[in-house]
Amino acid sequence: MERGKISKRQLFILMLLFELGSSIVINLGMQAKQDAWLAILLGTGAGVCLFLVYDYLYHQYEGLPLTQYVRSILGKYLGSLLALLYIFYFFYLSARVLRDFGDLLLTSTLEATPMLVINSLLMLVIGGAVYYGLEVVGRTGEIILPFMTFLALITGIAILFSHIFHIENLLPVLEGGWKPVMKATFPLTVTFPFGEIIVFSMILPYVNEQAYTRKTGVKAILISGFILITTIITNIAVLGVAQASTEQFPLLTTVGKINVGDFIQRVDAVALSALILGGFFKISIFFYAGINGMKDLFLIQKKKHILILVASFMAVVTVYSVNMDSSFTSHIEIGLKQVPYYLHIPFQIGIPVLLLVITWGKKLGKKPSPGRIT
Repeated sequence: MERGKISKRQLFILMLLFELGSSIVINLGMQAKQDAWLAILLGTGAGVCLFLVYDYLYHQYEGLPLTQYVRSILGKYLGSLLALLYIFYFFYLSARVLRDFGDLLLTSTLEATPMLVINSLLMLVIGGAVYYGLEVVGRTGEIILPFMTFLALITGIAILFSHIFHIENLLPVLEGGWKPVMKATFPLTVTFPFGEIIVFSMILPYVNEQAYTRKTGVKAILISGFILITTIITNIAVLGVAQASTEQFPLLTTVGKINVGDFIQRVDAVALSALILGGFFKISIFFYAGINGMKDLFLIQKKKHILILVASFMAVVTVYSVNMDSSFTSHIEIGLKQVPYYLHIPFQIGIPVLLLVITWGKKLGKKPSPGRIT
């Protein structure tokens, strides 16, 4: 597993594809109904603030990933325990996203295929990419992003020419006031997908142009937020609030309604391909962070040992993704009602803020006291 180096362009692409990942597929922010776009807008702003915290902490211990600098802040034993918890957090999220896309394929096209087979094949490709290193994943992103951008533009144009976009579905704005919007924003939209960007604390040390990490990250979050807002507006405008709120995968349903002159239609299979590619990058980055953390924490250096490590956790993540929840409904309910409170808030907000306070305290403690005037 070669870590390699990536450029600021590759960092931007990976962050953008990661942020869109599974969030573009599900009903993000729909608790606020037609004001879901406002919840995503507020979540984007909060995501920028969180990334600034992550980037600040990284630059205080430049050259170290998250699982190493927590040991510098908290000491060897407590820091190692926290590093291990973050590693399992990343593996857990890779399994959750893998389950998302397994369900997506199972529901849309591969109804008769066992989920274990679907997830195993997805994980086989992801594990291979991670084993060959971050640079390979970054270069793959450079190839894939133009393709996905082209598909998105063509899909948007096709929706407009199909005359299925009804802007009145977004009215009235703030019908229930700000309370539903704020409830949809925190903790759900803040932590998913924007707070998940903490995983890039494991990747920032391998960026060639260190001076641009902050600017690149903020730009990626803002653009991904804009794309998510555009997507949710499109879903609501095409499907209406009621249907957009109840569909398992509203974007696929939206794209499935495209019909330009009874000639261009049934393009949901093309959209599905683009969505699976987004899922590939999100799972890959989570899985890479977990593997890289294990490698550094336990000082695993030999290639054969790294291969065993990758293969072992590929199997663990795959099997766990299939068995983690009894049904897709249960999976979504846990993801929306339990994971944000019990995992995302502590790992994305609570612990980083605590590390920030400790870092500031150490810096203040090192400042020389002013000389006494006599």
